[in-house]
Amino acid sequence: MKYLLDSNIYMDCYDRYYLHEYFPTFWRQFTPVINQFVVATDVMLDEHQHDEWFIEWFRKNYHGSILNHVEYAEEWSNVLEHVRICGKYRSDALAGDKGWAHERIADPWLIAIAKHDGYTLVTSEQRDVNMHVKGHIAKAAKIPDVADALGVQVIDRNKFFGIVALSV
Repeated sequence: MKYLLDSNIYMDCYDRYYLHEYFPTFWRQFTPVINQFVVATDVMLDEHQHDEWFIEWFRKNYHGSILNHVEYAEEWSNVLEHVRICGKYRSDALAGDKGWAHERIADPWLIAIAKHDGYTLVTSEQRDVNMHVKGHIAKAAKIPDVADALGVQVIDRNKFFGIVALSV
């Protein structure tokens, strides 16, 4: 099984929970995890350009190929079309400042890639608890909700680390 990690998983690790200067063991143990279980994308790495330490660490330690998100343009378009026509989202979900129609936003690309290649998405985003309430219109699309609707498996960080800890 291969996993696509949402940017927030990496950010939580390097910026919140496992700061490299305090948890070097985590980062040493994370290296075989990313190489055995994780598929990386260029669009995800682009979201981390502001953190030089992480980009340097990732490029030095990740030995797999980095997927070019543009190769999944048709699938990305299908994800956006779902958000547009499903009746569950405001137009801001696509066109707002952080709307998914902006090519630099990784979320719809991750869903598109996971759907096409059969990967599981790992994110710390929470499902919108009101998504199934009749008449509810969400301002923003969330990975778990859209992925669920498109048949893409989504798990959280703890489940991911629980799975890989048993396998490494």
